[in-house]
Amino acid sequence: MNYLLITDTADLYRLTRTGDKESYPVSAERIGLKCQIMPASADILAVYPGEPSYQLYEIFTYDMGSIKNGDKLKTPNADYIVRGEPQKVDTALLKYQRIVGEKVV
Repeated sequence: MNYLLITDTADLYRLTRTGDKESYPVSAERIGLKCQIMPASADILAVYPGEPSYQLYEIFTYDMGSIKNGDKLKTPNADYIVRGEPQKVDTALLKYQRIVGEKVV
């Protein structure tokens, strides 16, 4: 696998739930997360058939920190909500996370 081309820098906001309310904090949990954001591939679109394809993106990052379903990645151009659990690849040769993000429109 080739190295990931860094296309964006994102800030991570953790989804918080209190009772029946969900919200994002004012300050980011992590700042400057380097990532590659691309339109979703066919295998991702098959898993999320009800979503318009223009809203789904694959986000790759070398950062192995905790990213969870519902978290928000905010870039200078757009906001993405994490859908599902990120796929983590952690081997002796390569470490990255593959995240499905839904673009907030």
